[in-house]
Amino acid sequence: NMAQFYYKRSINAPYRDRIPLRIVRAESELSHSEKAYLNAVEKGDYASVKKALEEAEIYFKININCIDPLGRTALLIAIENENLELIELLLSFNVYVGDALLHAIRKEVVGAVELLLNHKKPSGEKQVPPVLLDKQFSEFTPDITPIILAAHTNNYEIIKLLVQKGVSVPRPHEVRCNCVECVSSSDVDSLRHSRSRLNIYKALASPSLIALSSEDPFLTAFQLSWELQELSKVENEFKSEYEELSRQCKQFAKDLLDQTRSSRELEIILNYRDDNSLIEEQSGNDLARLKLAIKYRQKEFVAQPNCQQLLASRWYDEFPGWRRRHWAVKMLTCVVIGLLFPVFSVCYLIAPKSPLGLFIRKPFIKFICHTASYLTFLFLLLLASQHIDRSDLSMQGPPPTIVEWMILPWVLGFIWGEIKQMWDGGLQDYIHDWWNLMDFVMNSLYLATISLKIVAFSKYSGLVPRESWDMWHPTLVAEALFAIANIFSSLRLISLFTANSHLGPLQISLGRMLLDILKFLFIYCLVLLAFANGLNQLYFYYETNEPGNCKGIRCEKQNNAFSTLFETLQSLFWSIFGLINLYVTNVKARHEFTEFVGATMFGTYNVISLVVLLNMLIAMMNNSYQLIADHADIEWKFARTKLWMSYFEEGGTLPTPFNVIPSPKSLWYLIKWLWRHLCKKKIRRKPESFGTIGRRAADNLRRHHQYQEVMRNLVKRYVAAMIRDAKTEEGLTEENFKELKQDISSFRFEVLGLLKGSKLSNLQAGKMSKDTASLSENEENSESEGNKKGKKKPFSLFDITTMIHPRSANIASEGHNVSNGSAMMVSESTQEKQKRVNFVTDIKNFGLFHRRSKTNSVEQSTNKIYTVSEEVSRQQAEEQCEKTDELEEGELIMNCELNFRNPGKKCVLAESQNTSESLYSQEEGSICPSEIEKMELQNSEPATPQDQLDKALDISIDSDGKQETIVQGDYVITRL
Repeated sequence: NMAQFYYKRSINAPYRDRIPLRIVRAESELSHSEKAYLNAVEKGDYASVKKALEEAEIYFKININCIDPLGRTALLIAIENENLELIELLLSFNVYVGDALLHAIRKEVVGAVELLLNHKKPSGEKQVPPVLLDKQFSEFTPDITPIILAAHTNNYEIIKLLVQKGVSVPRPHEVRCNCVECVSSSDVDSLRHSRSRLNIYKALASPSLIALSSEDPFLTAFQLSWELQELSKVENEFKSEYEELSRQCKQFAKDLLDQTRSSRELEIILNYRDDNSLIEEQSGNDLARLKLAIKYRQKEFVAQPNCQQLLASRWYDEFPGWRRRHWAVKMLTCVVIGLLFPVFSVCYLIAPKSPLGLFIRKPFIKFICHTASYLTFLFLLLLASQHIDRSDLSMQGPPPTIVEWMILPWVLGFIWGEIKQMWDGGLQDYIHDWWNLMDFVMNSLYLATISLKIVAFSKYSGLVPRESWDMWHPTLVAEALFAIANIFSSLRLISLFTANSHLGPLQISLGRMLLDILKFLFIYCLVLLAFANGLNQLYFYYETNEPGNCKGIRCEKQNNAFSTLFETLQSLFWSIFGLINLYVTNVKARHEFTEFVGATMFGTYNVISLVVLLNMLIAMMNNSYQLIADHADIEWKFARTKLWMSYFEEGGTLPTPFNVIPSPKSLWYLIKWLWRHLCKKKIRRKPESFGTIGRRAADNLRRHHQYQEVMRNLVKRYVAAMIRDAKTEEGLTEENFKELKQDISSFRFEVLGLLKGSKLSNLQAGKMSKDTASLSENEENSESEGNKKGKKKPFSLFDITTMIHPRSANIASEGHNVSNGSAMMVSESTQEKQKRVNFVTDIKNFGLFHRRSKTNSVEQSTNKIYTVSEEVSRQQAEEQCEKTDELEEGELIMNCELNFRNPGKKCVLAESQNTSESLYSQEEGSICPSEIEKMELQNSEPATPQDQLDKALDISIDSDGKQETIVQGDYVITRL
């Protein structure tokens, strides 16, 4: 008992802590036939699938829309295997399509997509979806349409097929759209609403869709990338997805521009303007499309080598071989042109159309002249800071010096230039450039300095020691503002570094680091204010009065560092640089706890600011520099292009300070403007003629057609390159091996079907030939025996004895109209001997008809289709049938004997052992070997019409059947 208890416990012990498992969400099981049906589709067995579909239409044994455990129907399995023959077969039997088109698009099976698009869904109850196909089980959300999914895959061929069918993409609404549709959709399901908008934008950003459906792919890519970039700032949840789509659009515009092959194509693209009507006058050489790319910040497009080549050729227009010259020659040329900029400016003022006037209008020359003018301004600022023309320092309102008078025209020229730039480009474009904001601050400081100088000169007079001046004296404030303006003026020179390939990336990195510093200062100011408030609250009660009226951290002995909030902020700021001593946390009273808390707070602040925040700032700046360094070429070329484009404009030719001098051309424009506005009632503008408008419209239309032609060529090249690159990068993947396995499986089943069909056909043909040969040999044998006996009778009465294969036992009854199954033949009479030839021909045709019917039946049998489940059993049955046929062929012999004199004499069949065959005569007991029959057949006489009749007659009976001969007049009937 103890042993049983022990063993029972030990046996059940492993199962004591087990968790019973069961299928909670059970699905309907497939039948054996349905499993075989799906297995045949998986293997590509066309014959078995067709057989199953045909049986399903007749017997309804299987559901042709059944699904496997993975939720795939037969059509989806065929699509995954890319078996177009099976797809066409399944569609011909009207299987349920469902999401098959979406699966084919995702799989990128172009042939399957074309078949599904051309498939017409049947009407009525045949297309009712099965119960198992639930919408929640679908792999695609309801907002995914075929064109959206095709655009996601970026398959050009599939998108083209769908666009040709007239599909459309819903237009996405803005993020802040307050229409009824957007509000209701967001309230019902906000996630679905956001995902739907993301899917639509992902489709619209497809390069293949843009290239195929957009009239202006460049403009579409520019606008879409800008919209996606702005959208990423609003929808932070999908920020990375929208930024990736924006980069995709920018890359598409750059790749499309890569396909240009000549300067003519490039100029047509970059000079195209689509915002004007046909009758408006527009310039054909202003690089309008490039300006638009800069506006939308298409850095990849602008930095494209072809675009940069065209810009460089225009920039160095007067110096074609500038880049090939020595650096010393380049520097000497720039210095000479820079020193002569006043001469060029005066020549342009006097004669703008002169050679020197046209020379200064060149972009490169204009840049050198403007740079030389600004360097001159900085030199004057340096002279002003050195106080060469020193006046009495005690004068409260000193008059301007000579250097200051020389600086004034430059300041006025800068202000006038900024006003013109703001007027031409608009306020929005002006404030988007950080250098313009810096210029605005610099000019404002100079204007404030000049204003305060004028106030001090007019209000204050006399000599007063500077120590006794008021803190806010106009002269003191003016000097401070002028010093700050000098700093901004010197830093403004950094913008010119963009023209250099070595200093340009550094200048861009510096600008990016300034943004990081601003982000850091926001967090640092919060920490600084928090600790300043705490320390001031702690040390406010311990303020002291130091001798000599020196209070604060700037004293020789620092004191009262935290007595006020402002003083505390200064102390904490300078402590970052180690300029504050620790004894500032001490107090005169012996309050050690207060000193300990104050010192702890001060130390904690230093740890946070120095160890954490400062290192974070260094990491941020390092990251920004690395980001610029990784894209240094693109960033620098984009910044250089912006600098170049500012000098490609028609206005702003003269440098500062000559731009404030009105030129004759400017005076003429001013007079025309005043005359037109003051005398507009008296003088009417002469309308343009129809010829002028027509020529302008023709020129604009020609430019539009040229642009569309170039775009058509670029799109063709881009698509070809995209398909070629996709094939190159594809390589061998797991999908390729699956497709190869599927093709081999389909080919295997096709070959098996062909081999089985040919085997059955050859077997039937061989049996027919053996039967015919045996019949001919017996006829020849009987004829030779009759000739030996020398007794020939007219063809009137004859007897037929046949022993044939059971397979052909029904041929005789099928060929004649005798109801009892007898085979009837016409005997020869003396009156119809003249018709013997025609009679023999008819009999031959009759026998040929039966042979063809046998052949057709054999061919039909070869096309018989078997299911996969019957494959093995059918092969075994055929092998057994072949063995049985061989034995029966060895046992059965057809013997046709014509008895003219002795009808009672018969030759019967005897069984042969192994492969030998013997024929015994019943009356004489003689043996008739097959060798003797062959010799007799060779020595026999030529065939007579009677012999031909005997050979043409192909009537078969069962070997076990008894024969009965009935003579009725001219007919001899043999009952089988």
